[in-house]
Amino acid sequence: MAGLIGLWQGAQQWPVWTGFGLASAAAGLVLKPGRSALMARAGSSAFDAGPVRYSLAHLDSLDPTAFELAVCSLLCRDGLAAQHVGRAGDKGADVLVVDGARRRVVVQCKRLRPDRRVGDQDVQRVNGTYRHDHGAEFAVIVTTGGFTAAARASGPRYGIHLVDRDALERWANQGEPLYRILRIPNERERSGKRRPGSWRARKSLG
Repeated sequence: MAGLIGLWQGAQQWPVWTGFGLASAAAGLVLKPGRSALMARAGSSAFDAGPVRYSLAHLDSLDPTAFELAVCSLLCRDGLAAQHVGRAGDKGADVLVVDGARRRVVVQCKRLRPDRRVGDQDVQRVNGTYRHDHGAEFAVIVTTGGFTAAARASGPRYGIHLVDRDALERWANQGEPLYRILRIPNERERSGKRRPGSWRARKSLG
C-alpha cells in the first residue's frame, strides 16, 4: 500500500518521469520473455550449448545455411580454423579451413534428404574452383544424403574427400574427428612423409 501511495504522489508531482519509468518497466517485462524465446531458438538451431554434437535428425531439420554453420562449428570443434563464407556466387566454398599443417581446405555443404545423392556434376564444379579460385590444397563435400557411383569414383581422383550420411553420423554425433574418418594425415603424421597423390594440387599453387 505504501508503494502505491508513493507512486500516486510521484505521478502528481512528476507525471512525465513517472510515466517514463512505468513504460520502461513494462517494456522490460515484455522484452525479457521475447529475449528468452530468441535465445532458446538460437540454442536449438545450428549452435547448441555444450559439447558440439549433432544428431542426424537435428541436421536434417536445418535449412542449408544453418547446416553450413553447423559444419563450420564441427570443424572448429576438431581444432581447425574454419570460416563460414557460403553465399550466392561462392564458387563452391561454403566453409574455408586452414588446418594444423597450414593447408587451405574448401568445404562444400549439401543439405539433402537422406535418400538423395550428390552427383558427379557437383564434384566437377568443386574441382573447377577449389584450387584456382580459393588456393586450396584439397576439398571436402559434406552431405546429409549420399553420393552417386560416378561422384565416388571422381572425387578421390580430383583430391576431393566425400562425407556421406554414415561418415557424418560418426563425425557429428559420435564425435570422431573428421580427418581421422577421411584418413587425412595430421601435421605430425605428415611430417617427413611423401604427400598422397590426392594432394598433388599444391604443386600448381607454386
